[in-house]
Amino acid sequence: MLTTRYKSVLNRGLEPLVAPLARTGVSPSAITLAGPLLTSLDCLWLLRTGAVIPFCLAMAAIMVLDGLDGAVARAGGRVTRFGAYLDAVCDRYVEVMVVLAVAHVTSYWALSLAALSGALLVSYAKARAAMEVAVSNLEWPDLMERAERSLLFGAGLAAGAAVPWRPLGHDLFWWTLVLLALLTHLTVLQRALRARRYIRERG
Repeated sequence: MLTTRYKSVLNRGLEPLVAPLARTGVSPSAITLAGPLLTSLDCLWLLRTGAVIPFCLAMAAIMVLDGLDGAVARAGGRVTRFGAYLDAVCDRYVEVMVVLAVAHVTSYWALSLAALSGALLVSYAKARAAMEVAVSNLEWPDLMERAERSLLFGAGLAAGAAVPWRPLGHDLFWWTLVLLALLTHLTVLQRALRARRYIRERG
């Protein structure tokens, strides 16, 4: 929802970084691939140290790359369909790596897998609909898109590490995972209902 509705605002915020990068001639695909690479290093560091707050700060910096690749491609006139495809695949790898690394550190495996399955199905629900009828990204301003999931996950993880409050005996990150699991699967339902409508109208 944030990415869909406020994409132009996000792009303007990246402008100071886009022009210098575009002038260097760096490939947008190289920026895309840097995301999973840096994420894997950050996750390995988390597994080794268990330091949650620095991990969250590093991931916040890495997430900037998620918008830079497309912006650099547009600035340099190098937008391609494969670039968009590669970006989507790398996004899924980043999400899986982060959730599994954090699950290992926190031992919240069941809730982490529930939230992760919902996240992956949110993406699949739109991709599968696009195989049946023509759809636009602007038509899917749904509840738990990747930006919302990332922000909620990161904020909950940091809060769980920094805030000692434990409602009903569980830390704030445990409750964040519960919320993510519920909201992601609710978003899958939201997308399925929209897909049914589009397929009936356009199929």
